[in-house]
Amino acid sequence: MKQDYEDALRVSLPRRSYVAIRIDGRGFHTFTKSLERPYSRRLADALDSAAAGLCGEMIGCRFGYGQSDEYSFLLTDFEKENAPLWFDGNVQKIVSVSASLFTAYFNRAFGGERIAAFDSRVLVISQRAEVAKYFLWRQLDASANSLNMLASAHYPHVELLGKSNAEKHEMLFAQGVNWAKQPADFKRGRVVRRGVDGRSWEIDLSIPVFNREPGYLDALIP
Repeated sequence: MKQDYEDALRVSLPRRSYVAIRIDGRGFHTFTKSLERPYSRRLADALDSAAAGLCGEMIGCRFGYGQSDEYSFLLTDFEKENAPLWFDGNVQKIVSVSASLFTAYFNRAFGGERIAAFDSRVLVISQRAEVAKYFLWRQLDASANSLNMLASAHYPHVELLGKSNAEKHEMLFAQGVNWAKQPADFKRGRVVRRGVDGRSWEIDLSIPVFNREPGYLDALIP
């Protein structure tokens, strides 16, 4: 049974590669409907707490980047010759356990009666430069999401349909609202990185724009 069925769909990640794991909220448009708008500090803090908890569970985790209702993590296994890969690279284990752990940590931190759920996916990235591009891609998405959330807090959906980012900025200015003055972590996301002791995990709420200060990611990506 194990050979014919259980192992038939087993997929293993290649060794000595960069592995990105992205955790994403399931049905969060509904889950967040009653939360503070445009940005919920309670939600962000719970996501950060869940990310720090998951970082501590994953072998080879280097850092995590979070925005909106998602978190991405970078794992590697090449710092030492015998460095292990989490669950020996078993994709089914990695996606199922990462999603379940993140969900558990989040619900414990968020509290309340409603239960949130998260899915997980895994990506293999062969080149270091592409890893930086991946996290820049997520940060660009963070800025777009942040602008959309701010605009949606001041205008009905129908008035925002088909509007460009520049037009949304102009509409907000008309309301006396400046996106540039919003909290940095809601505009650019947050990073979970190792503390100075090398064991604990800390949240950086003041990260730079990655392509303006490339040294930030350069220091995080091995």
